[in-house]
This record gives sequence, C-alpha cells and structure tokens, in this order.
Amino acid sequence: MSTYSPSTLPPIRWAYSGATDPLIGSGATRAERWLGHGGAALVTALLVWASAQGALPISAPWQWAVLVFFAYDIGGGAAANMLNSCKRFEHTPAKPREGVTIRAVKSAPIFTALHIHPILAAWLLGGSVQAALIWYALLQLAVWLTLATPLYLQRAMATLLTVLAMIAAIDLLPLGPGLEWVIPCLFVKMVMGHAVREEPYAPSPDSAHS
Repeated sequence: MSTYSPSTLPPIRWAYSGATDPLIGSGATRAERWLGHGGAALVTALLVWASAQGALPISAPWQWAVLVFFAYDIGGGAAANMLNSCKRFEHTPAKPREGVTIRAVKSAPIFTALHIHPILAAWLLGGSVQAALIWYALLQLAVWLTLATPLYLQRAMATLLTVLAMIAAIDLLPLGPGLEWVIPCLFVKMVMGHAVREEPYAPSPDSAHS
C-alpha cells in the first residue's frame, strides 16, 4: 500500500503575478504559453484546412477571417482553459489593479453569457441560427448546473454535460455543415474548463519548463 506525505504530493499554487493575461492566465510558464497558443494555432490550422476541403460552404475572405477567429478562440480556448495558469487566474479573486473586464472574465456565469459565439458562427457562416439560439441557452444551463453541483462532483458533472452536448450536436441539433466542432469545443472551454474549479498545480522545483 502506497502512502502519501506533503513532500510527495505535487505542489499547488493559487497565487499569481505578472502582466494580466486572461487568455493563458497571468504568470503562465513558458510551457503553458507554448501549449496554450501553440495548441490554438494547431486547432485553427486543422479547422481551416478541413474547411478548405469543402467541409464549410464559405468563400468570402471575411468569412475565412471569422472562421479563424472562432477556431482560435473556441478551439484553442478549450485547451487553454484547462491550463493550471488559467485555473489559477479564473478561480481566484480579482486583484485591485484588475478592472471590470477581468472581473467579468473571472465570473463563469457572466463570461459564459458573453459567449454568443454559436449564434454569430451560425449567422455568419451559414449555419442554423435557430439551433444556435437553443445551444446558447443550453450552454448557460450547463454552466449553472455545474456551478450548482458540489465541488467534488463538478468535474464529473461537467464531463457528462459536455458528452451529452457532443452527441446532441452531431445527431439531434446540428449547428450546420462544417460547424460540428463549435458546440463540443465551446462546452469543453466553458463547462469543463472555466466552470470547474480545480487545483492549479505548479511546476515541480526541478522543472525545466517553468
């Protein structure tokens, strides 16, 4: 039987410092910055490539710009919101120097309410606006349900709601051709990522990536 002591457990750090960074989290390590921005760039490149193969019926340059923005923000945000630097930033009280915008980012209900992404994506990229409105409401409900769940069950609740959304987005309430990724990525970003409070692990003292 293995035993644990404070010296063998991974370090947890809630305090952060440095320039305000609501995307990756203030005080992110070099590895976290590379993973956050690099992952977002990789997701964006993959979605743009898939869309160029005809998955998304768009042609206007401004539509491609919209696609790039949403791919980076939603797809990349799904990974970034899982970073310990983001968990640390999003689940600690705002500092005196952080204004109303950062306070809104730190509030899962407010920040989720600002995510009208499925509506805009459907409207601008040829999807179903009616389905997008329903998904917007379901996203709010999922975040509120997660926050109302006891902390020790939140991760499982958020995962369950996200899996249900993934299934429904494909088979029951599709957003539109080429937009199948929007709802799953948005639920990962906001429900599993932003809404769930988890311990923000710090790099080990001998880590070369801090």
